[in-house]
Amino acid sequence: MRENRSAPSIISVAKEAGVSLQTVSNVLNFPERVKPETTERVMQAINKLNYTPNLSARRLRSKKSASLAVRVDSNASAGSSNEGLYAGYIQDEFVYEVVKSAEARDIKVVTYTCGPDEDEVKKLKRLVDSRDVDGFLLTSTVEDDPRLKYLIQKSVPFLSFGRPWASSTEFAGSYPWIDVDGGSGTSDATKMFWKLGYRNIGFLGWKTFSAQPNSPKSVGDDRFLGWSKTLQELLNINSKKINIKFFELGIESISSARASAKKLITKFPEMDALVCASDTLALGAQLEYRGLKKIIPVSGFDNSPTSRVFNFTSLDQNISEIAASALVVLMGETGNTVIKVNDSKKTEQPNLIFKPTLISRLLK
Repeated sequence: MRENRSAPSIISVAKEAGVSLQTVSNVLNFPERVKPETTERVMQAINKLNYTPNLSARRLRSKKSASLAVRVDSNASAGSSNEGLYAGYIQDEFVYEVVKSAEARDIKVVTYTCGPDEDEVKKLKRLVDSRDVDGFLLTSTVEDDPRLKYLIQKSVPFLSFGRPWASSTEFAGSYPWIDVDGGSGTSDATKMFWKLGYRNIGFLGWKTFSAQPNSPKSVGDDRFLGWSKTLQELLNINSKKINIKFFELGIESISSARASAKKLITKFPEMDALVCASDTLALGAQLEYRGLKKIIPVSGFDNSPTSRVFNFTSLDQNISEIAASALVVLMGETGNTVIKVNDSKKTEQPNLIFKPTLISRLLK
């Protein structure tokens, strides 16, 4: 016969320690109010009875959830016909590093999903109304984003991973965000090839707002300009117009990258190195150039497992540093409490841009 034992309660802890229920509650929620010797007695009773506090109830009572919410998307690849590499790699790494940093602060991370046909604001509202979270980490924010409008209206702390491209300066500075400097990354890759003696350095990127942008309006523009402006400087081209011709723009898929890489080498057989906007594009180019008599080194972006397996140079986004910095923005340098929004005081919002690290796998 199975023994019918009820789980230990706060009442049994109080009885075991010889204190009141309020004292046990204070030890669990406000330990600074209790004498050290009393706290020690209560903790001994908790350990002896193997008592587990009801964290949800504590959060509701104190109105402090000590947790952050972050959206998790499906494991779909990018590009048409699912021909891209796993697009969720960076997001997965970001969520992992956020959880890792949060655990060090004794903070809980709540994940949620949102399909293309779902209303994400409703999901945010459900989490806010249930008091399950103190703040949010958003991705892919844009101007007139209903998520931002709702969270600002409710005075809920949040931070976006990724800047609002193609938006006004006023909007971009109206809320906190953190991002990677893609332009400096492709610039560093271009300089690396140049230092190694390559002079005809091409670029493989994504179709963007403009075939030859002068200022970035998207991630693709940013990475294109990092390559083109740097190459102009290295070649001592003074024209304000971008007249570097060794580039092709397509979509985020291996087949598109192979087709673009083939076009480039056909039009410009003198091309001797290739900077790519992503590891997907770099892999496609490397596969396309395998049969050539001359070796054309490529560089990618993200330092994904694929770049390590196929041994091509890539750019690491330093996600662990970004995740830790995101918590600093929301919670300060230390502690496990999310900083509340002060509606009465207008403060400058932190907009942080991190430089990626070039991981060279070239020998020459």
